[in-house]
Amino acid sequence: MLKMGDRGVSTGVLLVVVVMVLAAGFVGGYFFGMASVTPQDGSGDSEDSAWRTASIKISGSTTVLPIANESAVVLMNRYAGITITVQGGGSGVGYSNIIDGVVDIGMASRDAKSNEIQNAKNKGVDLWLHPIALDAVCVVVHPTVGNSTTPLNLTLQEVGKIFGGIYKYWDEVKPYLPHKEIQVVVREPGSGTRATFEEFTMHPWNYTVTSSASVQPSNPAVKNKIETTPYSIGYVGYGFLSSNMHAIAIAKADGKPYITPTKETIAKGDFPLSRYLYLVTNGQPKSGSLTDRFIDFVLSKEGQQIVERNGYMRLPYFHGS
Repeated sequence: MLKMGDRGVSTGVLLVVVVMVLAAGFVGGYFFGMASVTPQDGSGDSEDSAWRTASIKISGSTTVLPIANESAVVLMNRYAGITITVQGGGSGVGYSNIIDGVVDIGMASRDAKSNEIQNAKNKGVDLWLHPIALDAVCVVVHPTVGNSTTPLNLTLQEVGKIFGGIYKYWDEVKPYLPHKEIQVVVREPGSGTRATFEEFTMHPWNYTVTSSASVQPSNPAVKNKIETTPYSIGYVGYGFLSSNMHAIAIAKADGKPYITPTKETIAKGDFPLSRYLYLVTNGQPKSGSLTDRFIDFVLSKEGQQIVERNGYMRLPYFHGS
C-alpha cells in the first residue's frame, strides 16, 4: 500500500488539484505526503536530538538526484554530525530499494507501478509519496533537426511513431526535414522519465520502442548523446535542457495547440508531459527523525529555492513563499 502523509497543504490554492491527486493515489494503492504549513529545517525545536548524529541513504531517480544532492550538502554542512548518502539508479531502483529496506528515502519521477505496489504489499511496506517539485519530460532534438529559427512541432502520436520506428527518416515526419535516418535515444527500462514519456506517447497507440534505439542510463547521458549526435531525438527532464539542443513544442492531438515546455506552461499543467517529482518512504517518517527533517527541508522555502536552482519548478502551493 502506498500512502499520503498528513502534513497538510499550506494554502487552498491547489485544493482541487490535491483532491484529484489524492483520488488517484487511493485508486492506485498509495497516498502522497504533502507539505506542512511550517516545514522544519532541523533547527530550534525541542524534539529528540538523536537525528544530529544519524545517517540516512537515498537512491533512485536521476531527475530528482540534483535536488537531493544539493539538499544533502547543505544539511551536512549545517549539521556536522549527520551523514546523508545520495545515489541515482532510476525511479525503479528508488522504489525497489525502499521496498527491500536498502534505503531510507527513494527518489521517483513517476508514480509506482502496479507490480511495485503489489511487491510492497507482499513485504508489508507502505509506500508514501512526498511531492517535492514539478517537472516535465521534454522531447529534444539535435539542432540539425530543429532550432529557434526552424522550430519543430509534433503531436504526441507523431512522437510515438518516431520512437516506435514507424518513421525511419526525418522527411517522413515533415517533408521539409532532411532525408536523414532518425537517431532515437531513450532511457533505460525502470527510468521514471521513460515511464512518463511512454505513458503519453507510446501506450495509447500500443507502440513499443524501436530496437535500434540508443539506450542511455541517465538524463545527463541522454543530454550528451543528443548534443553530440546529428539527426537525433530523445527526451530529458526540464532541468537538463541546454542551448545545444532544441525542445520541441507538443500538441495532445491534431488541431490542438502546440505547447513549448516553459516554467509557465509546466506550472499551469498546459504542457502535455508535465509531472510531479517525489521522495518516497516506507510509511510516514517518524517525527523528528533525520528522514523526516530531510523531506521537510526540501519542502521548506530554502529547499524549494534549491528545486528552482536546479531547473525545476517549486510546488505551486509554495508560490510566493
